Amino acid sequence: MATEERENVSEVVEIDKVNFDNPIIIGGFVGQTMVSIIATSYIISQLGMHQVAHLKSKLIPPVAVFVGGKLRHPFRIYSGLEGKLMVIQCEIPIKEENLYDVSEALIKWTGKFKPKELAILDGVPTQEPPGDRKSYIVAGVERLKELSKKGIPNAESAVIFGIGGALLNECIISKVPAISLLTMVSSTYPDPDSVLALVKSLNDIYDLSIQTTLLEKTVMQLHQEIDRVVKEYNESQSAVNPKKTPESMYG
Repeated sequence: MATEERENVSEVVEIDKVNFDNPIIIGGFVGQTMVSIIATSYIISQLGMHQVAHLKSKLIPPVAVFVGGKLRHPFRIYSGLEGKLMVIQCEIPIKEENLYDVSEALIKWTGKFKPKELAILDGVPTQEPPGDRKSYIVAGVERLKELSKKGIPNAESAVIFGIGGALLNECIISKVPAISLLTMVSSTYPDPDSVLALVKSLNDIYDLSIQTTLLEKTVMQLHQEIDRVVKEYNESQSAVNPKKTPESMYG
């Protein structure tokens, strides 16, 4: 009886027709930054993906999120590219002691579709302003060799927390191919560069053909705005102390 109760603590509830076939799975979860949520939301929008399931669990806080003008379950699963792509999103944190059960339920459910690979997106906070971001790969030795040929640098070291880390750990146990893509994210400014870096890397790795025009335009506009602010700051400093060489506001 106790075993049956535990098995029903977390389960995936299918709400639409599910036709995944050896899918690539991309995971975006709340963490130290929101870049993975923003990146996966962009992918869902650009590829016209639709929700097909959600994770029901007594271990997830009973909340609803307001996304895209709709109230939604906080832990959602989307389908796209005719079942070749799955995106998993969750905007709320899950307590550490509950991560094992939740990740086990997810990997067990996705296992029946024989996933090609799981890619967890994550961001590392930095005090640096937005700039030309790169993605860094975390993977097994052989996969690192393959991806290095695509020009994606390896992360020297990384600790991936939360549901993303729990899913990667469960993949190791279940022998499911899995990687993580990390990027630096400004903790003081909007940072579309970080989102662009992740999306471009996903395109390079999986040939997803996700359009990045909108992101690139946003990046350009932000850089122009930052350049304007820096210029005005330096000009104001020169006016206050004309004998002093102007310094960048970033040092």
